[in-house]
Formats: sequence, structure tokens, C-alpha cells
Amino acid sequence: MMRQPAIVLGMLCASALADDWRATLTPPEPGPFPAPRAQTATYKFGWGKFTAAQADFDFSKTKGGLLKLTVTAKTTGLVRSLWQMDAQHTALADAATLRPVSLQQTETYKAKTLIAKVNFSADKLERWQESKPAASSPAKWRTFKCPDVFDLHTALLFTRSQPMKKGDTYRLVVYPARDPYLAEIIVAGREKRPVGGKEYDAIKCELRLQGITKKLELEPHKKFKRAFIWVSDDRDRMLLKVQAEVFVGSVWTELESVKFAEP
Repeated sequence: MMRQPAIVLGMLCASALADDWRATLTPPEPGPFPAPRAQTATYKFGWGKFTAAQADFDFSKTKGGLLKLTVTAKTTGLVRSLWQMDAQHTALADAATLRPVSLQQTETYKAKTLIAKVNFSADKLERWQESKPAASSPAKWRTFKCPDVFDLHTALLFTRSQPMKKGDTYRLVVYPARDPYLAEIIVAGREKRPVGGKEYDAIKCELRLQGITKKLELEPHKKFKRAFIWVSDDRDRMLLKVQAEVFVGSVWTELESVKFAEP
């Protein structure tokens, strides 16, 4: 006689926990690992066995105490003859808290240009999205209310600052430029990884993503299946490689070269 009420109560509790997924987020305090050194790096991007794009990364610290990342990317080779894309991305973060301050991204294609601007605060972000030629609806600032949101830059900075022991899991809300996601990063372990003509001691992580709706409800990511990320297991903890399974197949990003600024 008591079994049915117990089942109903259990279902209600499970539903409440599912709705309150924000309670499972990792506290946003930086870990003990120090911030990266100033550096410039080049990454190549590919689809299957084909190299499709290249990006130059410039990471530095400003006089005002901000961490600045500037990325310039473009499609290359045969892919560029079929699909021309040039992109610029600038992100600023607080060096003490590893919290995002702002980002600006411009993507230029043959027929249009997409511009995104995002300003972050403790409990929300404000975003501007514009298309040229102009879309049917005018561009305007919109607000996404959710505390402790990271962009891609600070999500990496925050994760690499943590102990990153095997089995550790970090759950973050990440806003790359247009849509929010719940990112779950699971540390799989240590291994050797050849990248850019060099073999690195590497930390391997699994990445899982879920979409976040306007009502702050989770939904499956329609185009993403899963991904693995490798960062160097040394003083720099550089991003070495990302291998992802998406709706069009296997795509990847890999470090090609890096140069550190003089101390």
C-alpha cells in the first residue's frame, strides 16, 4: 500500500532536481593553478582527414589587469574555394577571478557578415547580434539572466586552473557568442599525445553539452554528440587538441605552433 506514494514522491524529487540543474554547477572560484603565460599560437581545424581552417591566437595581460585573447581565423585550401569565411574574436577576462568581461566576434562570409557583442556581469549577460545586410528584425540588445556564465575563453581558463584529477567533473554555463550551453567537463586521465610534431604529457577530458532554453530548461544539443579535449600536463596547460563528433561527422582542432613572450 505504501509503494505507490513512495514512487510518486521519488518522481517529484527527481523532477525538482532536474529543474534545478543550476544547483549542480561547479562553484566559480578559480583553482590553485596559475594563469597561462603570454603567448601566440596557431591552430589548424579540420573535418575528417582534411584541414579546413587556420586560426592565430594572441593571449596577453593588459595594463589594467585583464586577460585578453584575440583570435583571427579563416578557411583555407580547397575548403576556402567552396566556403569562404573570415572571423575575428576578442575576449576580455578578469585576471583575478577568471570571469568574462566582454567579447566581440565578427564572421564574414561571401554574402553576409555576422556581428556578436556580449557584456558579462555577475548575474546576467547582455548580447547584441547583428547581420549585414540587415535581417528582417532590427538588431538590439537582449538579456540572458543566469549567474556565473563563462565564455569559451574563461571556461578554459577556469578549468585549467583546477586540480584536474582523474574523475573530476566541472559543470559550467558557457556562452560562446550566440546561445548558452551547459558544459560538463570530465577528466578522463593522463596520456602521451603527439601534437604539432612534438609529444606532450597530456590531460584528457570528455566534453558533454546540453542546450539551455530561454526558460532556463535543459535540452539535447541538436548538432553535437560528444568531444574529447587534451591540454598539456605541464606549467602551461595549453589547449592541445579537440576532437568532436557532430552532425556532419568528425571535426577537430589541433595546436600547430606556439611561442611564449619573453618574461
